[in-house]
Amino acid sequence: MTRPALPAPLRWAALALALHLPLVARAAPAAPAASSTSGAAAEGALAPIPEGSAFTAALSLRVDDREAALQKAIALTRAHKGWFASLSDDRVSLRVPVGEARALVEELRQQGEVFERSFESQDLRAQRAELESRLKARRTVLDQYMAVLATASVHSVVAVEQEVTRVIAEIEGIEGQLRVIDDRAGIARVDVGFVYRDRAAPLRDGTSSFAWLNQMNMADLLSDLQQGRRASRSASRPTAPEGFAPYRKAWRFQAVSADDVIYRVRSHKNKPKAALPFWKEALRQRMIDAGYRLVAEQKIESDGQEGYLLELAGANGPKDQAYLIGLYVRGGRLITVEATGEATEMAAQRAAVVKAMQQLGL
Repeated sequence: MTRPALPAPLRWAALALALHLPLVARAAPAAPAASSTSGAAAEGALAPIPEGSAFTAALSLRVDDREAALQKAIALTRAHKGWFASLSDDRVSLRVPVGEARALVEELRQQGEVFERSFESQDLRAQRAELESRLKARRTVLDQYMAVLATASVHSVVAVEQEVTRVIAEIEGIEGQLRVIDDRAGIARVDVGFVYRDRAAPLRDGTSSFAWLNQMNMADLLSDLQQGRRASRSASRPTAPEGFAPYRKAWRFQAVSADDVIYRVRSHKNKPKAALPFWKEALRQRMIDAGYRLVAEQKIESDGQEGYLLELAGANGPKDQAYLIGLYVRGGRLITVEATGEATEMAAQRAAVVKAMQQLGL
């Protein structure tokens, strides 16, 4: 009596699995399963991501323009060979090769003020090794069933076929899990949320016991120009930044650019008489207390005289305003140099402004 043949689809599927399934490389020894970092601020560089690990990051940023921040995040991700998986008005979920994840996170952190973050890496090597072991065992079982099938009686063929089908399904399931693990270990997930930064304008005056400090604000600098009020005595012989139109009368000096960046030099009594370190700290604290955001600070120099440059930012209605203050101590006088303009316009003029701040003719 001739034994019935296996149905063609099952026969070829079983033979393909028995003879042609690729071997999966043995994973490295397992490392600790997972590690995570979270906090309310982003301090320090992100630690290296272990090989064979899944990586996820979540950042929450305060920004001035959510739409622009979202588009910038997507552009940065594309530059790192990634893409966005989902997008809403205030959140974007990004995917990027794990090897690019650290660089992308560092660049995203520069796009606003980080107020919340979390990083997690999960070592998948042990899980992958366990699945590979199960896969090898199921393939061995399949080989054994195929050998039995070759000599099975007509009465046992159906039972053997059912077992072959079951083992094939198990193998396919394990292979699917391995593909998921490989995807997780190869592609990092970075979720970024954006909220508007506080748009309250900095205080126009202050409570400092030094009167001249209470006069330092970008609102007065803007309104003085609009209303035609000229700068007070500068006690120096400054030059205008390149491309600025100057106004000089006796010791009074100010200038404006075509894109409305304003530049002004004034002087004040050095009273109580103190050196640069004292006034530098007093100025810095007064501006922060008034609600300005500190951007940068550095040493500057004019005519051999050391000075201090404070770079600030603040809201001016719907616009973001940059405000630069240079400070020099010259005997009984304090020389202040101010410049303000819309943030992008100031960025274009910054080099010329800082150069002029160091050519005061003290």
